Amino acid sequence: MRPSPLSSIDRHTQELRGLVNAFLTRFSGTNSAAVNGPHADLNCQELRLVERLGDGGPAKMRDLAEHLNLAANSVTTLVDHLEQRGVVRRNRSGEDRRVVMVELTDDGRVMYDAAVTEMLAVLRCMLEALEPGEREAFVGMFRKIARAPVRNAVMA
Repeated sequence: MRPSPLSSIDRHTQELRGLVNAFLTRFSGTNSAAVNGPHADLNCQELRLVERLGDGGPAKMRDLAEHLNLAANSVTTLVDHLEQRGVVRRNRSGEDRRVVMVELTDDGRVMYDAAVTEMLAVLRCMLEALEPGEREAFVGMFRKIARAPVRNAVMA
């Protein structure tokens, strides 16, 4: 018996999987080759935390846990490690002493700035492969995908 032909969405999903893997491999290779800055020794979760604080300013531990999709105790360990290295600091809220805010130190800000500068350079290089109209269409489609509601995928 022949397998049933794939639907258009299934074919595109399989192709997209390969393209995403190729994109991530290319990005990772470019990123690895370019890393020389103060952020070079941050792991992925640490870098995401630094980027979140750099983009959004001081945050509650609970909000960081939600952003990183980690348990609160895992974020505590992550923040402990970054605090020991002088990247972040904890501050108790003046309004509610139970609330702990995490913010970048000056060294953390330097790491954030270097990481963002490098990321933007890599993304710019990738977008330069497209014509201006293609870039506009690509960013528009990517925006639509990024903002689409996520449904729990259930495999049959």
